[in-house]
Amino acid sequence: MALAGQRVLVVVPARGGSKGIPLKNLHPLAGRPLLAHTAALIKQLSWVDRAVVSTDHLLIRDTALEWGLDAPFMRPEPLAGDRIGDLEVLTHALTATEADDRSRYDLVMMLQPTSPLRRPEHVLATAEKLIADNLDAVWTVSPTDLKAHPLKQLTLGEDGSLQYYDPAGAGIIARQQLTPVYHRNGAAYAFTRACLLEQGTLTGDRTGAVVIDAPMVSIDTLEDIARVESVLQEVAGQETASGGGSATRPRPRRLVVDIDGVIAQANPALDYAEAGPIRDNIARINALFDAGCEIVLFTARGTQTGKDWSEVTRAQMERWGVRHHALLFGKPHADYYIDDRLTTLHQALALCGLEDPVTQK
Repeated sequence: MALAGQRVLVVVPARGGSKGIPLKNLHPLAGRPLLAHTAALIKQLSWVDRAVVSTDHLLIRDTALEWGLDAPFMRPEPLAGDRIGDLEVLTHALTATEADDRSRYDLVMMLQPTSPLRRPEHVLATAEKLIADNLDAVWTVSPTDLKAHPLKQLTLGEDGSLQYYDPAGAGIIARQQLTPVYHRNGAAYAFTRACLLEQGTLTGDRTGAVVIDAPMVSIDTLEDIARVESVLQEVAGQETASGGGSATRPRPRRLVVDIDGVIAQANPALDYAEAGPIRDNIARINALFDAGCEIVLFTARGTQTGKDWSEVTRAQMERWGVRHHALLFGKPHADYYIDDRLTTLHQALALCGLEDPVTQK
């Protein structure tokens, strides 16, 4: 279904270098990687011609492909930092996709994975307003609580003196004097091609807004994750009661898992016979095994000292109940390992569509 004859490109920006929550775009959220929630929503937008992920991280790229997004390019290193603006990311994604397609897009939507509470109607309303009102850009916004109104904000000087952020705030007596203000919620952005490539801006000469009154959370912290999960669990319960809400589980993965520090408690003296089990992580590994993942244990035990720890290690894995398909020795000893496919057990569970068995207890 075309949207008023417009060719529509959706760009999902998902870099790998998030600092607040490492690899935030793959962080587990209600049994899926965060990115997967946006990918699943895009499948409901029949009027979208193509949806691409803009990322600098191979694991994010693979996850995006698995959940139905395209990845015709990798984001170049100069656009991968935390001080790179959305404009540069979007213009690169647009031109790179057009070069791949050998075609031209009229309208560009930006859907950030960090706003998983958006609904299809929010995205459609944003695109339709851009077209119907002949605008350059449309952002979704939420009403700002009057308690956080700019005229009620304060600053502290270097000497500790308290001042109004805006001197006009001194004249505010009742909230009825305050003009309503809004803040961006990250649910959806729409831009014309000319706004991005010719005007070189995210607002353009004429910018409108779609106001969303429903709760929206832009995820920056683990507390935000918990808030969103609470909302999603409530929605899932409603869908289950009405007979809907079925989800497709991603394919199982082949996972190579270290032993010490992951399965066994780290032993600085390298006396692995004295190591105890990390029971929570073993439960997570067994859940991945039961879901069909191939679990390969790979250890550096003995590579530094030359001592054979194979018998001790096999006995520990059996005694601790670690389910696995293979146990390999000979991993090189190192202070650190640098790899483009590093992930955590929490992220591995999300990538496989599994809830954390430990937090479910």
